[in-house]
Amino acid sequence: MVNRIAVVTPVLDDWKSFVALLAEISNEFAGSNYMFDVYAVDDGSVIAVDLQKIELPQDTCIARIEIVHLALNLGHQRAIAVGLCEVADRADIDTVIVMDSDGEDRPVEIAALLANSREQPGDIVLAGRTKRSEKFAFRLGYSLYRALFRMLTGQGISFGNYSALPIAAVRRLVYMPDLWNNLAASVMRSRLPYRVVPTIRGVRYHGRSRMNLTSLTVHGLSAMSVHTETIFVRVLLGASLVGGLSVMGIIGVALIRFATDLAIPGWATTVAGDLLIIIFQALVIVVAVSLMMLAGRSSRPIIPIADCRAFVAEREHRQLNHDDRAVA
Repeated sequence: MVNRIAVVTPVLDDWKSFVALLAEISNEFAGSNYMFDVYAVDDGSVIAVDLQKIELPQDTCIARIEIVHLALNLGHQRAIAVGLCEVADRADIDTVIVMDSDGEDRPVEIAALLANSREQPGDIVLAGRTKRSEKFAFRLGYSLYRALFRMLTGQGISFGNYSALPIAAVRRLVYMPDLWNNLAASVMRSRLPYRVVPTIRGVRYHGRSRMNLTSLTVHGLSAMSVHTETIFVRVLLGASLVGGLSVMGIIGVALIRFATDLAIPGWATTVAGDLLIIIFQALVIVVAVSLMMLAGRSSRPIIPIADCRAFVAEREHRQLNHDDRAVA
């Protein structure tokens, strides 16, 4: 029996890399029992691609290519959310592979993701990075992001978008507002079972990565926004702890000042004043975070499956493989 797999990949102008990805998938799984439907989410590209001129072998394992053109640039994560919504209602799809199209998510790793998915059919399989190919500055920034994520949420994150999602999990994720911000963090919050398998980050097919300090910061904030409630509680507890310690410090200063002869003239006023400033700052943090939390709860969230199609300008597709096995 042939397994039908959907591949969802966002593309922004880099169609040369997308064509290279198609060729590598086709070569990697030639003669296998997998057939692939590839969904390229065009995230507001200004460079066009002629779908009909993409050359692949006659016996390619890619059955269909569909390009979903977005009306504007939504960003990497939201483009993925749109792609998942596009495949969620497919009854013939077994598993959805989410990956980048630039070569950094290596197609050779798809086999490992699918093998792990077969072992536990209901589990989401995420690609963890054991070796990265980026420059030192990027790796340092990514390490700081992971440390901050663990500190604020209490959970570690060592994976990104590259994953194998059972179609049942996709149909649950597309109803989660969190998916609009970050796929990996949404999986963590969904309570769906998942496992992480080690992979090696590949090298880009063409050009340079668009990821810089600004985009990395936005990516990190988007992931942490999924865990807003947890971060709110931790910030609230942290501010309360600092405020409580400051109050205890003021009490201690008062005892030393009035009950002992250890006090140096003028020091009690200075220390107590500084501690009062800390208390007020902690109070401001608590009030600001509380108001932000309440404001977020009072606004209507984006539900990807209900709202994402408003951003789709047009679709185009090409059928490549008409083998009867493809519909099995």
